[in-house]
Amino acid sequence: MTTLVLIPGLLCDEFVWSEQRRALASHARIWVADHGSISSLTEMAQAVLRDAPAATFALAGHSMGGRVALEVMRLAPHRIERLALLDSGWQPRLSGSGGEAEQTSRMALLEEARRDGMRAMGRRWAQGMVHPKRLDSPLFESVVDMVERKTPDIFAAQIRALLARPNAMEQLLAIDCPTLVACGRQDSWSPLSQHLQMAVIVRGARLRIIEESGHMSTLEQPGAVTAALAEWLSGKGDIAVGQRPIALLERELAESACRDVVRRAALTLDANDLDGFAQFFTRDAVVVRPGKEPLCGVDALLASYRSRPASYLTRHLVSGSVVDLRAPDEAHAISNVLLWTGSTDHEIGDFGRRAQSRQVVGEFEDTLRLCSDGRWRIAHRQARFLLHVESGG
Repeated sequence: MTTLVLIPGLLCDEFVWSEQRRALASHARIWVADHGSISSLTEMAQAVLRDAPAATFALAGHSMGGRVALEVMRLAPHRIERLALLDSGWQPRLSGSGGEAEQTSRMALLEEARRDGMRAMGRRWAQGMVHPKRLDSPLFESVVDMVERKTPDIFAAQIRALLARPNAMEQLLAIDCPTLVACGRQDSWSPLSQHLQMAVIVRGARLRIIEESGHMSTLEQPGAVTAALAEWLSGKGDIAVGQRPIALLERELAESACRDVVRRAALTLDANDLDGFAQFFTRDAVVVRPGKEPLCGVDALLASYRSRPASYLTRHLVSGSVVDLRAPDEAHAISNVLLWTGSTDHEIGDFGRRAQSRQVVGEFEDTLRLCSDGRWRIAHRQARFLLHVESGG
């Protein structure tokens, strides 16, 4: 019988998996991890690998537990038979003001826990963890009870672990076992949009949306979560490793993201935001323009565009982009481009500034790459001129 390892999240214990433990007992031998006072996601993962009661096992993580599961995958992928990530994420803490705001918010909760007790803090914290209609329910009180079983020191350790969380994009890209990605539709903490991205990044992953549920999906909709896990454990619908087609949802999401990159890059260039423009290209990008030497690397790209006269104006009208996903992390795009040029030296009239006499129709042929931060960027661009019109026809 398969061994199923369940990893709880922040301030959670085995109670968060209580219904799944009961219902899945006939499907697998179940073991629930306990993080204790460990203050590192990597050390939590090492403890799972040390204490798990089998050499290989199915692994499911909820919330912070999903991040721990990704660390387990990084450390010992050969031990994982299949993976489930529920209401979780992979991104690191934001840099700059966004990351500082997260730290301030988490530390304020810790201070409240030390001052007023875990239950008082938990009652406020849990309000963002469940569907709004469950705020006055017995379920909400059981979540608060679970929080109260932890101590401020344990809370502090888990906060340190989360604030230092790594970017787990490489782990997502490397996953080669049957994977389930599930999320409560009303999860405001780890939103559905984040899970749609994971379903794209993890090739062949199954996506399950848990209706009428917030972040605590295993408790809020235990039947739906258990059904998804039972199907995942059974192997029903699994696709052989190395033969996984790119699912329609994955393809549509990735291709939409790539079209957006091509359009936004043009808008940013036209706004003369060159640093912003460069963010849409990989560091080693190659850009080939008509009649000019290729630009190799984003530094060369920036240097070239910064050498233009300060008065130079462009407007790229990008349309008809056709994107084909060649692999989970590579796409090919062809876009029609209508280019107008002008100068800020010309006065602004009733119809704006006067454009230069030549109007050019061309195309961008782009190869885009999925980067480690989850963003698609242009790795190679071939720009071509196809038609032009001079003043007077």
